[in-house]
Parts: sequence; C-alpha cells; structure tokens
Amino acid sequence: MPHRLAPILSKSRSRQTLFLLACLAAIFLLSNLVWGPVVGGFFGNYLLPAMMWGLLALLISKRLSRARPHAKRRHHALLRWLAFICGLAGAMALVVMGLFDGFGRSPYDHSLRGIIVNFAYLGILLAGMEITRSWLINAVFAKRPVFGIAFTGVLFSLLWFPVRRFTNFQDGLGAVKFIGGTYLPTLSENVLASYLAFLGGPLPAVIYRGTLTAFHWFSPVLPDLSWIMQALIGTFVPVFGMGLVYQMYRAEAVRGRRRREAESPIGWIVTSAASVLIIWFAVGVFSVFPAAIVSGSMAPAIDKGDVVIVKRIRPEQVAVGDVIQFREEHMRIAHRVVAIEEAPDGGPFFRTKGDANKNPDTDPVRPEQVVGKVVLVVPKAGWPAIALRSSD
Repeated sequence: MPHRLAPILSKSRSRQTLFLLACLAAIFLLSNLVWGPVVGGFFGNYLLPAMMWGLLALLISKRLSRARPHAKRRHHALLRWLAFICGLAGAMALVVMGLFDGFGRSPYDHSLRGIIVNFAYLGILLAGMEITRSWLINAVFAKRPVFGIAFTGVLFSLLWFPVRRFTNFQDGLGAVKFIGGTYLPTLSENVLASYLAFLGGPLPAVIYRGTLTAFHWFSPVLPDLSWIMQALIGTFVPVFGMGLVYQMYRAEAVRGRRRREAESPIGWIVTSAASVLIIWFAVGVFSVFPAAIVSGSMAPAIDKGDVVIVKRIRPEQVAVGDVIQFREEHMRIAHRVVAIEEAPDGGPFFRTKGDANKNPDTDPVRPEQVVGKVVLVVPKAGWPAIALRSSD
C-alpha cells in the first residue's frame, strides 16, 4: 500500500508547486501591469499588494501540505538569534560607512500614520514572501537544498523589484550601477534568507529581512553611499552571515542532545558581534585598520613582521615627522615625512624616507596617495600573514 501512495503524493506535491508558481507569476504581473501603473495611490501601492501576499500565505498555511524545515526544533531559537545578528550586522555596516560617505534624509514617510501603514505593509509583505519561500525550499527542494537556495534567492530578488528597474537605463553605466549597487546586494540578502528558511522555516528569514528592511524604512536618515560601496557592503555582509550561520548551526548540531536547555544566547551574540567587528577592523571599515610590514626600511622604529595600526587622516593633517602610509602603484608603503613642499599647482606634496634608508624616497608623495598615519606598532604580529603570503 505505501508504494501505491507514493506516486499519488508526488503528483499532489507537483500540482501544489505549479499552483504556487502560478500565484507568484500572477502577483508579479499584477504588480507590474496593474497595481501602481493603473491603480495607484494607497490602494495600488500598499493595500492590494499586501492583500495578495497575505492571501498567498493563508493559502499555503491552510491548503498546501506541510513542509518541515531542515533543522530540529531545539535549534530554532539559535537560528532566530543568528538571523537577528545578521540583520543587525548589515545595518551596522551601512551606518559605519555612512560616517565616511555621509548621510541623507530618508525618502519614506515618518509621520505616525506613515509609520503605521509602512509597518503593516512590510509585515504582511515579508510574512507572505518568507512563508512562500520556506514552503518552496522545504517542500520542493528538500533533497536539493543548494539548488533550491540559489533558485529562490534569484526568484525573490526579481519579485522585490518592478520590471522598470531592470529596463530604465540610459546607458551601460546605469545598468552596472543598478546591478552592482542594488541587485547584487538584494540577491545576497535573499540567498541568506533562503538558507535561514531552509534551516528554520519562515520566522528566521522574516527576522533577518525584517531587521534590514526596518532600518531602511524607519530610520530618519540613511547612509549616502556610492554604488561601489553599496555593492561591497551589501554582498560581503550577507556572505559572511551565511558562513557564520553555517558554522554556528553545525557546531550546535554536533553537540546534539548534550546542549543544556537553559543555555543563554548571550554567548552566541557576543561571539557573533565580536567576529563581525574583527572582520570590519581587518578590512578597513573603521577609521583605523591594521597593516603588516614586509620590509625593514623603517627599522628600528618599525621592523619587518610588525603590524602597524593606521588611522585615516586628511592630507592637510600630515606633519613633518609623521610616519604615513601611502599608495605607490600596487603597494602600500609606510615611511616618515621629512619635508612638506609646495607643488607647482599650489598644493602640497610630501618628501618621505625610511628610517633605515640613507636617502629620501625618489618620488614625492601626492596628497591623493596618502592613506593614513601610523599611530601604533604591534611587534612581530605580522609574521603569520607574511608567512602565508610567501607560501603562495
């Protein structure tokens, strides 16, 4: 008897999948051809799209067969915390970069009515999307999760934007800016949301995307970043978050039943936050960052294998005697400023010299080459990095 039921269940699941994909296609077409372009205002832009996603979520919950997430129930609390940490890390990265590139006023309505409407709209929209995403991954792609995560990531990234965003380009640069600065970060966000939905169902995905969306919609000011910086932050942080979720979930799953029921999530939060901060520091997100010294030209003040902490400064803040880091072709060099002279065009340039060198550097350092000023030396801390580089 069970072998006879298997084909019936398979056909039933196939029909449900086709029905759901047809619903998504209908939502996509209505959103691009009717809601907004024809029926505008509050009804077309808010009420009707929210109703469609809400009805779809209700249909999935009541009419379609149940799809269980991959992770066991005892791991769901951890996944919710990790989802929140990933969302918070993404928002924090944008804020930190905004300190360098500046902030602008948010385009969204921050009146009491606007906040209530946006909160209800986004809540229903995200709930509908993540319930749909979770069902697709766990019901259709349970045996092929990698393909399912990739497929749903691309699918829901396309559903998030109106078609005109993909066609309204005046030139090739406009297309590159949209793809790099907007679509790729959205795709990375959706891939991470798909992975969270595969492991823990819709709630972790809602928490992750809800945290990011709330920052964008409810913050009165938003970082005014270049499209390149948006691409870097928007893709790096979700990729790092996916690795973090994978490693922590895997470590927790290995512990299995030995995990204490009363264990506090504080340890996970601190570890995750510390990991994010360390990586941000290492890649230069903050105004200070580390750099390994690979030559002895600054001995004895700075030896080969030391790590210097560099603080970003403006060229006009450079003084004689400062050790500055500057770019030269594909390298970064840390040498001492021995003179500041005036260029023919009226701007300054800097004469530099390594303390261990007999003569000053041949070429002067222009203001645009200056990266920052060395403010601290950590002896011998850079030897592991030098060893890894020399082994390549």
